[in-house]
Amino acid sequence: MSLAHILRDDRGVALPMALIVLVALTTLMLAFAVLTQTEPVIAHNQLRGVQARTHAEAGFERAVWALSQGVITPGTADSLAAPLPVPTPAPYDGSVFVANGATGGYLVSVTTPNPVGSPNQRQTTSTGWTPTNSVADTRTKAHRRVQATVERFPPFDFLTPCALCVKGDLGVGGNALVDATTDTRCGAKKGSITAGVTDISGSASIKGADGNTIDNQLGGDYLQNQDPNLFNGITLDAGNFKALRELAKKNGTYFGPGYPSGTAAGSPTYSGSVQFNSSNKVKNGIVFIDTVSGTDIPTNQSLQNPSDFASLSINGNPFVSGTFSGWIIVNGSINISGNMKIDGLVYSVNDLTYNGTGTGEIRGLAISQNVRDTTQTAISSDDSTTTGNSRIKFNCDTIKPPPGAPIGFVLIPGTYRELSD
Repeated sequence: MSLAHILRDDRGVALPMALIVLVALTTLMLAFAVLTQTEPVIAHNQLRGVQARTHAEAGFERAVWALSQGVITPGTADSLAAPLPVPTPAPYDGSVFVANGATGGYLVSVTTPNPVGSPNQRQTTSTGWTPTNSVADTRTKAHRRVQATVERFPPFDFLTPCALCVKGDLGVGGNALVDATTDTRCGAKKGSITAGVTDISGSASIKGADGNTIDNQLGGDYLQNQDPNLFNGITLDAGNFKALRELAKKNGTYFGPGYPSGTAAGSPTYSGSVQFNSSNKVKNGIVFIDTVSGTDIPTNQSLQNPSDFASLSINGNPFVSGTFSGWIIVNGSINISGNMKIDGLVYSVNDLTYNGTGTGEIRGLAISQNVRDTTQTAISSDDSTTTGNSRIKFNCDTIKPPPGAPIGFVLIPGTYRELSD
């Protein structure tokens, strides 16, 4: 038989082909057999990881609840008081395993941010375990750890030490009245506290809740030349400003770059200057007057641009509802003149000037942070009669966050993350 014929002869090929196919099938069967052993393990590990992450998130939510209850309903069982107790009590010190159903539980700790940020911020770290964190338990375990920073608006009603708080100099003249005796439910407050000097002239009166009826007593009715750090608890920080901007935008009361409501009369673009009067009335809620750039004013004066500051003027008949109810926040200075009533918070990052007439008053709290401190905060009266007064009367209820604003602690966007071991 020739070589060519042998090469063309396919007799006997079936057996080696069958053996090759058999080997391939056997390999696949062995691979599938191995997978049937490992897939359940992988699936169970994945399930345990998901359960552990869920428990970690439950620990975070528990901490937010405890912090918020400490603000909304102080004294609630298992809540966390404000300011945060030192040391932080269990189970919020990370030492106590809290069972969370039949699949596991968590360890959670609540601290102040490091480096220390706003006194109204808290850092939460929660580690979820499944089925347990006990070393005596020999079952396979999984754990996940999450961390986030939460924040609240300053609890102005309880933390403010004064009806008029000025981080600079203050002048009270004419027939002006600053009165902290009108509401003592959230603590005895001074009429005014300043980081600079306080000048009282004319028939002006400052009344603090000091237990007597004598006005204008240094130490009892007002304090001056105080440590600026005294104002930290009632200072809005960057996170607060960010939240307030968004709330004001939703309310239609944001005045800043890029918003039609943020244009001054006759100006095609926002210049930082806003007037509320009978021709431009504002409704209740959170009113936010922003800088020209829409960014916060630096606390470092060397980095400030005064031309970027906002300026709000309130006069005439400026409120839709007659009496304003809410928060007025100005990233700059405020000038109030005339006969109108404001129930709530008046907060100026820089200066505040209030010249009242008639029966107008601020019933709540006024804060002047004097971030640049070039002009004395002035509270006076243009009316020489006894009925014409600039009046600031402290009230606990009106300065609580308006509807739509969170009362308790909320997550600061961008801070939530899962930590590695």
